Amino acid sequence: MARPRLPESQLSPRTLTDHPGRYRARQDEPTPVGELGPPSKWLSKPAKAIWRLLVKHAPAKLGESDRCLMEVVCVLKAKLESGVISGPPTSQLLIGLDKLGFIPYSREAIPEAKPKEEDEWASL
Repeated sequence: MARPRLPESQLSPRTLTDHPGRYRARQDEPTPVGELGPPSKWLSKPAKAIWRLLVKHAPAKLGESDRCLMEVVCVLKAKLESGVISGPPTSQLLIGLDKLGFIPYSREAIPEAKPKEEDEWASL
């Protein structure tokens, strides 16, 4: 089975400019609507701290449609950190993090642009 393609927000800008024809079909992809905004008032203090941390380190742009999933992930992560849960709820947390793009194996590695070394023979 083929690996699901990455959303455009997770692609390197260089990839999009170097291969415009290849990614033309992605222009019709849905984009996040609205802003994710601050954490919900009903979340506990640890869950709100987790919310802010996840938003800060999100690999993709999160929108209003991701709000419900973020709330679930923050509550489960807060319970995990406090030692209240283990087992099946942990796998639910991993699935939620995967859907939001936080699991490294579900993201495509973006190679860094290496600086070109000068060739000593190029000046001749």
